[in-house]
Amino acid sequence: MFRGFFTCAALLGMSACITAQEVVQPIEKPVVSEVKQEVTEEVKTGKLMKSEDFLEQCRKQLLGYSWVKLSGTINHVNKDGERTRPMTLKCAAQLIPNKITFKATINKEQSFKVEHLFGQKHDTKILENSLKAENGFDKIGIKPTDLSLAFMYWDYIKEYEPKSVGVLGTKCRVLLLANPDGKELVKVWLSEQYLGPLQVHWLAGIKENDEKNPLQILKFEDFAEKNKVWVPLESKISNGKGELQIKFKEVDAAFSQTVPEDLYKTEE
Repeated sequence: MFRGFFTCAALLGMSACITAQEVVQPIEKPVVSEVKQEVTEEVKTGKLMKSEDFLEQCRKQLLGYSWVKLSGTINHVNKDGERTRPMTLKCAAQLIPNKITFKATINKEQSFKVEHLFGQKHDTKILENSLKAENGFDKIGIKPTDLSLAFMYWDYIKEYEPKSVGVLGTKCRVLLLANPDGKELVKVWLSEQYLGPLQVHWLAGIKENDEKNPLQILKFEDFAEKNKVWVPLESKISNGKGELQIKFKEVDAAFSQTVPEDLYKTEE
C-alpha cells in the first residue's frame, strides 16, 4: 500500500475522509513521469533494465515515508454462485523503507495487525490478532497479509516474457517471487509505466500446470490519488472459495514520517 500506488495498500487523521468520486483523477501522474520516461527510453534503445534492478525500482516507488487508511466493503460470491452477506473492511498501513506495518479489520471486530521487515533481515511479526475460527477472512479464502503488498519484497526467482493486461493493454514485466519465510510463490505483473503491481497470481509450484491453475488471482481495477499517494479503490480476488470484490469508498493518505494517532483504530 504504497507510495504512488497502494501505498493492501497498499493502503485519516490529517483531514476528513473523501469519497471515491472526489479522489478519482486521471491515472497519468507527475510522481511517476520521470521514471516512466527512463523506462521508455531504455526500451527504445533496447537496453532493458535488468530484472532485479527493475524490481528494486518498483519497490522504491511503492515504499516511502507514508501512511494510508482505507474503508470500504467486501462483496463475495461463493464457488456455488451464491452471494454471501457483504462485510465492511478497513485497512491501515505505515510505510517506511524496508518496513510495512499493516492492519486489516472486517466488520469492525475481526482484526489482524502485522509488521513486515525487509532488506538484509526479512521478518514478519504479528502485532495483534483478534481473528477467531471461521473468521471473515477464512470464509472468503484470503489472508489479511494478501492485501499488504508484502509479496513485493519476496525473493526474486525469474522473469517471464512481458505481457499486457487490462482493457487498455498496460505493458507489464512479469516476475516470479518466493516468500523467504515459506513455500509461497507469486507471479506478479508490474506496470512498466507506473512501477506497481496490476495483477498477482499465487502459485503452488513452478510447473506449467501450477501456472495454468493459480491458487489465487488478485487484480487491481481502479486507483485514486490522495495527497500525491496512490491508493486502490477497487480490487478483485478469485480463489477456491469464490470471487470477491473489495471496494474502498473512504480513503486518506499522506507522505509523512509521523502518522495520525487514530491510524490503527480500525474497529471504530
